[in-house]
Amino acid sequence: MKYKLIAVDLDDSLLGSDLEISQENKRALFTAREKGVLITVATGRMLDSALPYIKELNIDIPVITYQGAYIKDTQTGETLVRKPVPRELAAGILEECKKLNLHVQFYNENSYFFEKDNEFSRFYQRMTGIQGKETENLLQLLEREEPIKLLVIDNQDRIREMFAYFKELFGRNLQISFSRPEYLEFTNAEATKGNALAVLGQMLDISREEIIAIGDSHNDISMIEYAGLGIAMGNAIDELKHHADYVTKGNDENGVAEAVERFILKKE
Repeated sequence: MKYKLIAVDLDDSLLGSDLEISQENKRALFTAREKGVLITVATGRMLDSALPYIKELNIDIPVITYQGAYIKDTQTGETLVRKPVPRELAAGILEECKKLNLHVQFYNENSYFFEKDNEFSRFYQRMTGIQGKETENLLQLLEREEPIKLLVIDNQDRIREMFAYFKELFGRNLQISFSRPEYLEFTNAEATKGNALAVLGQMLDISREEIIAIGDSHNDISMIEYAGLGIAMGNAIDELKHHADYVTKGNDENGVAEAVERFILKKE
């Protein structure tokens, strides 16, 4: 099979633990592009947080951000897909978070907002390099606009507990997923990386059989299942590995480069 598109997740996949793209990963992706393969990222991050990596890779096709809720052509500035969380569902989540004393963040295209600066907001800022905005009342913000994403941040045990809780309340109407063990993400029911990859493939006239998807976490399962070749990182969760066609090395072992070399550059 001749693959025409690679969609790769950022955190814990393309990025190492140092939040950098290794020279090996970069070299492999650049070489693949020289052979005519298109490269994009598919991330839960907001666009501004992903943009430094998009620029570093010289990506010139649309990118998938916010779990698939937002597809943007960074060359033209055109928004191709925008699927927000419906207002009434967002209000329900915000009210539950207040009741449970959970740290929750509200995202629009370019910014994110939270009610109280704390260890979780500072953790997120360290991980993404993007400073959020403190606001008195997220429900008032909701009166002006619907969020593209809501994100709860807490310790891993509580996030697992809250996943089950919120899945019971909102799982029929929203996508609820982990992007990291500390992050519980809420997006539009149609906003998955798999759906976004299908839309992008149609835009580029590339069939699913010609697409490689690479990821590590719960929110990557849909695109791993959709792609003709779904690749799990060595450090991926077991559930994702179960859905993958191939398991490459870990994110700190240049796993993306290993996969690209095997399936695109044909190195053994």
